[in-house]
Amino acid sequence: MATGHAPAKSRECEYQPSRRGGPRVRKRAKVVPESQSAPVGKTEEVPFSAIFLENYIDPGAGLKQLADKYKSSDAVFDELFQQPVVTTPVVCMARTYGLDYSAILNAYYIWIHPYFPILPAPRSSPYPEAITPLFNYQNDDFEFLEPPSPISLALSAILALIPCPQDVTPQDPESVRFRRNYSQLLAKSALESIENVSDRPESELEPARALDDADHSTGRQQFHPDVPFELETIIALDLLSVYEYTQRGNLKKMSLRANAALTQALEISLHTERAQQDQYTEARRRTWWMTYICISQVSIVSNTMATWENLVSNITTHYPLVRSDAEAFNLFIQAQQAILAATKFVMELNKAREAGQGFQRVFERMLELERRLEPMCTRSESWILDCPLTQPVDRDERVLGQSLKCIAKIKLNSARIKVHRYCAFFDAAVFSGKHCDLRSTKDEQANSPEPQQLRPCCSGGFESVPTRQMGQSNGLSSPPVSSGSTPTASAILESQLALRLPFTVYHSAKLCLRSALNISGAFDLLPYPNPTAVFSAVPTYLGAGSPMVTPRTMPAFACCAMQSSYALLMVKTKAPQLFASHGPMDSDCGPPLLQDMLARVQDGLFSIMMTLENYGSAFEALGGMRDQVRDKVGFAAPFAASY
Repeated sequence: MATGHAPAKSRECEYQPSRRGGPRVRKRAKVVPESQSAPVGKTEEVPFSAIFLENYIDPGAGLKQLADKYKSSDAVFDELFQQPVVTTPVVCMARTYGLDYSAILNAYYIWIHPYFPILPAPRSSPYPEAITPLFNYQNDDFEFLEPPSPISLALSAILALIPCPQDVTPQDPESVRFRRNYSQLLAKSALESIENVSDRPESELEPARALDDADHSTGRQQFHPDVPFELETIIALDLLSVYEYTQRGNLKKMSLRANAALTQALEISLHTERAQQDQYTEARRRTWWMTYICISQVSIVSNTMATWENLVSNITTHYPLVRSDAEAFNLFIQAQQAILAATKFVMELNKAREAGQGFQRVFERMLELERRLEPMCTRSESWILDCPLTQPVDRDERVLGQSLKCIAKIKLNSARIKVHRYCAFFDAAVFSGKHCDLRSTKDEQANSPEPQQLRPCCSGGFESVPTRQMGQSNGLSSPPVSSGSTPTASAILESQLALRLPFTVYHSAKLCLRSALNISGAFDLLPYPNPTAVFSAVPTYLGAGSPMVTPRTMPAFACCAMQSSYALLMVKTKAPQLFASHGPMDSDCGPPLLQDMLARVQDGLFSIMMTLENYGSAFEALGGMRDQVRDKVGFAAPFAASY
């Protein structure tokens, strides 16, 4: 730009472009040695909070708030003689294992393997952990000395969420934020590593040679001796899928990771059993079936159709083997398939309610699922689950056998609640948030009147009754048919009067209660991680000075806890009406029996809340579920802080 000072300096006036605007280059902060003294006459640094925009909007904006110059004598006396408040700064830390593959693998068998057995059984029992935390005041950048394994990074991202044993304030917001940010850094690095695995240097240096189909060396260490390189990216994607759900609550990214893992698994035909077995056979089986668990879990938690089922219709891969319990994996997979089928049923029911038709097929499907689930749930109640809660993982995987059966029992009973909860409770909303296929109170209020009009015609028992008697036939109050109903809604209602649910409210509510208590009991029997490798009769704390019990991990099936909570809360609310509606058979069901049932319901709710509290101490996304149950149950937060 032209200036008026050029002639005064005996220079020719010329145009110079402005240097304002354009991209800004972020400079690395210069590290000043401690011995270097501050320059003399340096002005006082303005606090960052002083330049917030809000300070220039409020009355007196931009002016420094001065304290009153004169104070009363009482105030001066109190300030002089009161005890000074000593605030201890929070030291944030996160567990890190660097490039020590053996330490990461050891941590996997302690914290993850009992709940997500995607790697083969350990060759020996894990050794006690020795954690060197990464502190928030360390300025050294986290650098890799060699191309890391995608598994090591994905596992490190999950392990970083577990508080360190040295952390005495693990639930402080700053500590939680530090672990979250460090974990996300590792998760992003894992995705970059997955991309690098499929990259070829020739694509950038000599593209003409990139299509020669020659195998190129990985240039990195094998993470597990019994896991081939071709499985590492699939395993990492499965781990990241669970991470996105349990930590970040991102269902879309959970689906992307699981679908990417499924695609790669199908490309190398993991769903087909090979004729010849080798040292990698068990790894292939576990990778395939845990990939199946992940992709089906996406449909379950997001309440969406399993569009991938046609791709895996011809599965011949054998179930993995657990030495201590040969049927554990089999039962685990069957339970996953059962809850997937129950989720499909819920979607079909919701469609019928929205359309006002197709109920007959839905009710037939309800009977089919009950015939399938009843013997499975009954059998699960006879399983012997006597493994100590802190049993370390060994080659026989006894702790894994118990864990898989507990999870299978949880999923089977959750599937049964899905089948019966409409008959029992009309699917009335309880929680303000939407969890899996449970409706939220906001969704219920925003629904159109047509589905509400269908409630009475679907709430009867085995007998078809007139509309005016619908609200009385089941012992629960049902919304009456509005006089202002539209012709369409009235026609739908009249056409559905002949339909009848195959189960009464009392029968379905009774099954929901039984299943909910089975779920809470199975959660109580889930093993706890044992980082000390020393047997203990009770769950151990993270460290000598830690206030937190070791958190269980990989809670991808946490929605089952919400199904259990829903059923228990509904029974607790409707129990007097359910007993009153049972008729003559209730002659022996007096107040003592009712109080005993309500006490069991309260114990079940407490157990579920403790479970979610334990999961939420490491996985933030589950904190929302915990808070929803806590608000309904009414237990104070500090009471469960150590679980």
